[in-house]
Amino acid sequence: MEKINEVLGNLGFENREIKIYLILIEEGDLTALQLSKKAEIDRTTVYDILERMMNKGIVSCYIKNKTKNFRALNAGELLDFFREKYNSLKNIIPELNKITKRTREEVKCELFQGKEGVRTVVKDIIQNTKNYYKAIGIRQEYIDVIGYLNDHAKIKFADLKIKEIGIVEEKLKFSKLKHGSYKYLGKKFLSSITTVIYNDKVLYIFWKQPYFAIRIQNKDFARLQEEYFNLLWKIAKT
Repeated sequence: MEKINEVLGNLGFENREIKIYLILIEEGDLTALQLSKKAEIDRTTVYDILERMMNKGIVSCYIKNKTKNFRALNAGELLDFFREKYNSLKNIIPELNKITKRTREEVKCELFQGKEGVRTVVKDIIQNTKNYYKAIGIRQEYIDVIGYLNDHAKIKFADLKIKEIGIVEEKLKFSKLKHGSYKYLGKKFLSSITTVIYNDKVLYIFWKQPYFAIRIQNKDFARLQEEYFNLLWKIAKT
């Protein structure tokens, strides 16, 4: 019975609606007075509950011997009832998606902590970058922290011809990608945080203890960060 209550509750039944529904399918058609006695709920409240259930389409009524009787959908009918609702929702999903894409230009900001958190965001770059990504402040610590992912990235980016366009601190040793393009700036122009711009995301990675990364997803913000990158690129040396 507990499982039944839980499932019906998840389907939108209120507690007293569940009680009324179970009495009706167990006892058959009943009057409001009979329901009131069996459910131990006053008759006025029972009428209110029945009214809500009729509005939902779960209960119906008819007149017998000048008295209003109530019946509930049986188990099979209830399944069909919710299947129709599911199919109705399924049919409008394309339209809902169109509305979502039109109105949803929100800012999504996420914090990833520790080395594993940093590796998680690096995996996202490896798996989802399209054509190229731009990075400010590529550092040797990158390899030390992400480990084997660096080799994985090199292989995948080489196969897909994904280009790394990077601005690097002068005289800094780092691992270049096959399809990479790099320019160099003095240390005073660069912070210890690496900025990566890819797709509509901007990623900031702090490569020292306690290790963390902040990922912001927003097209306008990513565009502005790419404009800033392009300004640095113009003054950077080859």
